[in-house]
Amino acid sequence: MIRKLCLVFILIFLPLFAFADEVDVSAQAGFHVGGMVGTMVIGDHTYTQIRFLPELVLGKFGIGLDIDLLIDQNGKIREEDWDELEDYFNKIYYVRYGHRGDPFYGRIGGFSFYTLGHGLVMKDYTNMLRYPEVRQIGLQLGGKIPVANMELESFTSNLQANEILAARLTFQPLYKSNLPLLKKLKFGGTFAMDRDQYGKLDKDTIASLPIDTDGDGINDEDDPDLDGDNLIDHDWLINNNFTEEEIELWIEEGLVDFNVIAYELEFDEDEIMILGTDYELPIVESKLFDFSHYGELAQIIDHNMGFIFPGFYSRFLIFHANLEFRYYQEDFLPAYFDHLYDEQRAIVVGDSVIIKESLLQYTTKSRGWYGSLTANLFDILILTVSYEDMYGEDEYNRRSLWSKASLSQKILPKLSRAEVNYSQTGFDKLDEFKAPSALINGVIGYSIGTNTELVAKYQERYSDFDGNGKIKGKDETIKTMNFGVQFRF
Repeated sequence: MIRKLCLVFILIFLPLFAFADEVDVSAQAGFHVGGMVGTMVIGDHTYTQIRFLPELVLGKFGIGLDIDLLIDQNGKIREEDWDELEDYFNKIYYVRYGHRGDPFYGRIGGFSFYTLGHGLVMKDYTNMLRYPEVRQIGLQLGGKIPVANMELESFTSNLQANEILAARLTFQPLYKSNLPLLKKLKFGGTFAMDRDQYGKLDKDTIASLPIDTDGDGINDEDDPDLDGDNLIDHDWLINNNFTEEEIELWIEEGLVDFNVIAYELEFDEDEIMILGTDYELPIVESKLFDFSHYGELAQIIDHNMGFIFPGFYSRFLIFHANLEFRYYQEDFLPAYFDHLYDEQRAIVVGDSVIIKESLLQYTTKSRGWYGSLTANLFDILILTVSYEDMYGEDEYNRRSLWSKASLSQKILPKLSRAEVNYSQTGFDKLDEFKAPSALINGVIGYSIGTNTELVAKYQERYSDFDGNGKIKGKDETIKTMNFGVQFRF
């Protein structure tokens, strides 16, 4: 009854809000109307999608909802989107006040990309990797403190679980001085942690893992003697279609166990914490040219550290560029909380669960360069390529690649947007397009009216379920596709 009342409430009061495209959540002030009608593929299931995106923007305040109705072939709404109270809170796409740099700002809801500092601790993290199949309500709060030009920011990826937490503090100790360059010098500190790396595992995933209660090498589902007391379990006899007469004979012989307590698989909370410190010194700031210098250091608690020094940023002509020298000790990974973290924090490989932290032991000391270049070609094509090349004492290089291409609406009169992203991290040679650390995102929109467009979205990520180091078969390629008509008023 409560679920039905909430659904009725949402649908009745929907017209009181405006609608907006989820990409541009800081749109113009006022009421906006947007939504989408089309199809969505989640796993092996195809749904008809009716999506409403109401948004109200008044000054620095903004609120947006995401009401997504997925209807199967039988005309039924997907129940798992509406069967718990938290599902209704998850219809909040965002609520915000202000933006970074304001005296006070905050945002609650989804975060497509979230970076702290120069990204050595947290870079491009998202709590929307499996959105809308999995929705999380995150929270960002920040503001300025009238001491040494301080700014404080805090973050949680999920208000319900509060497992992935982060915070950052920056200050300018000499900003009131008359020193030409040093008055702009900014120091920062970053904190990030995952309070429970097993937190992403749901009950169904844990239940699917094989258990061997007595440790005899036979999984419980196939073991006639779960507790190893040399008696046949009564439930096993029943489940394996023995007749009542046969079971009675076993009982008369005293060979049947009626009091079996099977082991239940549980994972204790296992946290990981990272601390970082950094500085930035703007050297040249002008309308035509910017140039600054920075450095950053990060320490994974109970593991090792890495740093960026020196680091340089520049903006000139049509280019934005970063160049950094990086040094990593063994037992360290940069940007630990990255875009794929929610997927990789704990993964099931065969009969085991592997947490990302366990992979740190396989990293070796390395050093090398990272560079990023963004070019705006005549406001028609925006290209971004980032590349990291790390080399160590062994012969194995650790390289990472991030790329993005965006076409302007000037290419085609009706083209409203077109963008594709590809990334892959931690490879030696880029000989496999598909890898557990690779991700593809794409979106294209075509205007069919003043406030209406056809939109197609695609995401592809990969999981090495059999642990053979290769991505093969459709089961290890996870695709999400979305196509429909989107409107905005």
